[in-house]
Amino acid sequence: MLVPEALQQHPRSDAVGIRGGRGRARVITAGMIFAGLAAAATAVLVAASQVLPVQITIVLLGVMAAFVLHDRSRVLLFAVLMVPSLSLVRRVTAGSAGYTDSDPLILLPIALVVAVVVLSWTKPRTDSSQRFVRGAAVAVIAGTAITLVLRGSFEVSSLFFAGLIVVPLMLAISLSTGRMPPVWDLVSSAVPALAVFAGTYGIIQFFFLPAWDRAWMITSRLTSIGAPLPMQVRVFGASESPGPYALFLGLAITLCLAKAVVEPRLLRRTAWVGVGAYILFPLLLSGVRSTLIGIVVSAVLLTIIRARGLTRLVFLAFLVGGYALLQAVVGRFGAGSSILTSDRYSGFSTQDDSFVARIDLLRSIGNPLNYIVGDPTAANADNLYVSVLIRYGLVAAVALLSLITALVVSAIRRLAEGHAEAAALSMIFIAVNSLFGPVFDALVGILLGIIAGTMMTALSARKDLTRLADS
Repeated sequence: MLVPEALQQHPRSDAVGIRGGRGRARVITAGMIFAGLAAAATAVLVAASQVLPVQITIVLLGVMAAFVLHDRSRVLLFAVLMVPSLSLVRRVTAGSAGYTDSDPLILLPIALVVAVVVLSWTKPRTDSSQRFVRGAAVAVIAGTAITLVLRGSFEVSSLFFAGLIVVPLMLAISLSTGRMPPVWDLVSSAVPALAVFAGTYGIIQFFFLPAWDRAWMITSRLTSIGAPLPMQVRVFGASESPGPYALFLGLAITLCLAKAVVEPRLLRRTAWVGVGAYILFPLLLSGVRSTLIGIVVSAVLLTIIRARGLTRLVFLAFLVGGYALLQAVVGRFGAGSSILTSDRYSGFSTQDDSFVARIDLLRSIGNPLNYIVGDPTAANADNLYVSVLIRYGLVAAVALLSLITALVVSAIRRLAEGHAEAAALSMIFIAVNSLFGPVFDALVGILLGIIAGTMMTALSARKDLTRLADS
């Protein structure tokens, strides 16, 4: 067999050249495929924009971008950015109408999280432990799905509210199995900054009440939060109601307190407490008491279990200052406001309508066995577990209660050990608030899924450390 002279003299360089040529060919092929997909996606979007509302087109664009970018952490962060702000975007785009019924734009964050979960399930699992908590999460998902099928509840509203629970739990499972890379550091850094902007808008809303917010209240009949007038409304900020708004701000305050503990420098520690104190003011304007209870419980546990030395005095000063701020808000605005009165924050007696309603709710349940199969069309309740019991049945409710309980126990242990304090304290805060409302019934549930998944991962890490110590 005759061998060309060039190959006889430079066999290695020629082989490298062949491999390089193949590499360039692959790059060119991949580029052509990408260009073809981009052209097809553009054609689909152009066609969709001609026959579909602009909101649906935006949702399609977001989902396509998620798959094209393939950067799951950034896509998830984008979904988190929309949690406290998307409702404001909807109000502004609605114009004088103030409210668009069944606005598909609200599906965009959920659709992005679904895209992240789908992309994550193509990755290998790196952690097979923690079968109990993952099994509990799967049981909630299965119980919810079975109830929807048995009841034949496939209306858009039923599927949407079920998705607000199912999708965050799927995200939590993806995070805990290692299929999804950790995102907690990224998210926990973004939330306080977002809360500062959301809180600032809430202050503006209380004193001026922009036209789109007024139109939103009138059209959607949000009469329970006051009149559509400045200083006569419980602030809901850029969210859809005071509850999710206060929950987001309260979570940000909790993160600020946790970061103040782990921060070694006194100046930065004081800065975190200052940021939390600033966010507290617009939170008080919302009139949501359950969030304040969650903050107090979290701060007390943080002070007793984790804080040391002068840091305890800082948190004590925060609690005392927060109470003084509450009194100042009530004293300043209580006389001219029908909402922010002293009774709003002190009426936890039998004369308190909200308290009486929660007691009547527990009495109305009677025998939980009557709710083996729930009713997805039922109204929500002022308790996460009761709401899930009524809507999605006994299995989903018991599994969710077991999951949250296990994660809270783990969170207290993590606080005592000085590990993952921010995620642990956030989990405790969410657990307290779950006793007073269906915390998943809003886009903030995306954050709850991230917190739960992070705590499930921390639980696995703790067991790994225990095994290493024993060996």
